[in-house]
Amino acid sequence: MSGAAPAPFPGLQPYRSLYVHVPFCGGGKCDYCAFYSLGHPTVAQKAAYLSCLEREFQAHAGECAPLESIFLGGGTPSSLSAGELEILLAQVRRHFALLPDCEWSCEANPDSLDEEKLSVLLAGGVNRLSLGIQSFQPSVRASLGRRGSLEGLEGLLRAARQGGLRRLNLDLIYGAPGEGVDQWRQDLESALRLSPDHMSCYSLILEEGTPLAHRVRPPSSPREAEEQEERFLECWRECDRLLGAAGLRRYEISNFAREGCHCRHNDQVWHGQTYLGCGPAAVSFNGLWRSANPQDLEDWLQGRAPERDLLPPEARRREILAFGMRTTAGWEEGLLRLRTGLELQRVVHLPECRRLLQEGLLEFTGGRLAPTPRGLLLNDTILEALIL
Repeated sequence: MSGAAPAPFPGLQPYRSLYVHVPFCGGGKCDYCAFYSLGHPTVAQKAAYLSCLEREFQAHAGECAPLESIFLGGGTPSSLSAGELEILLAQVRRHFALLPDCEWSCEANPDSLDEEKLSVLLAGGVNRLSLGIQSFQPSVRASLGRRGSLEGLEGLLRAARQGGLRRLNLDLIYGAPGEGVDQWRQDLESALRLSPDHMSCYSLILEEGTPLAHRVRPPSSPREAEEQEERFLECWRECDRLLGAAGLRRYEISNFAREGCHCRHNDQVWHGQTYLGCGPAAVSFNGLWRSANPQDLEDWLQGRAPERDLLPPEARRREILAFGMRTTAGWEEGLLRLRTGLELQRVVHLPECRRLLQEGLLEFTGGRLAPTPRGLLLNDTILEALIL
């Protein structure tokens, strides 16, 4: 990014967020999922995981500032028993200091979450629940190979709110095989009836190596490809129309929230904040490099070293700048300088940025550089221009 005359790259910093990967899905993996997890873990595997996790916490706690956010993901954290969840939450509190307003998220599936586990999570400090719904319709769930059921969902949510839960996210997927726009609209309406503060609406991606990718054939003609693209665009528009009317605004490619209810953890990651990742397949970023734990439980248990992603400062600046363009907020001067050392007034005059502005993919107004609605749709173009 020649000509930007950046300040020194901020470099190595303490971790300010924690991500914990729980690599288990008690009832088996869903057909679309490419995240690392074991579908039928044993009690011994889970016990070994918790023991090793505590050692990893202990090894890195001294590298952390008081945590601004914690995210328990997976896998399916709620596939742990109530007792195992209690152990995990206590480990986090034992080894890390938390800011008073720390956002503590936990992913869960409705079929593996019960009131006992919910009580453990809330008592242990979790204040934001992210429920993997994907679809409310049995036919769509079957086409995705989605495991479990939604029986008892409304009762769980009542118990969660009565127990003091502050934030609720619902995950949905559109573009499932055979799904039409009307079905997607019905899913959005069903979700809104549950009054979430936040919704994540993902377009289905056929991940290589998953059962769903083996089962679904690609479009067989240009016309079929065009029809598929048009369905995607209609579903995208329905997200903005229905969720926006209910007060949930798009603030990232796939994420919508009420005012003040953005997912702090993800927002910080998109804007170059440091985070510690613990557990197999978890990734960390310390301001200089990313490191990825082995994507295998046994390798991780045996202490195999993480793989480091070492980039020169200039390339890391580009990466952080580009990832912030996933969000509707983009970058303002102070935050960009803090995270990268770049001056926004100079960035907007770079050839790559000028081209994106001219093409209507970025806009620079009020001292903020951000993607346009079209830029969110064509975000890969922005990433390629700013990173490569």
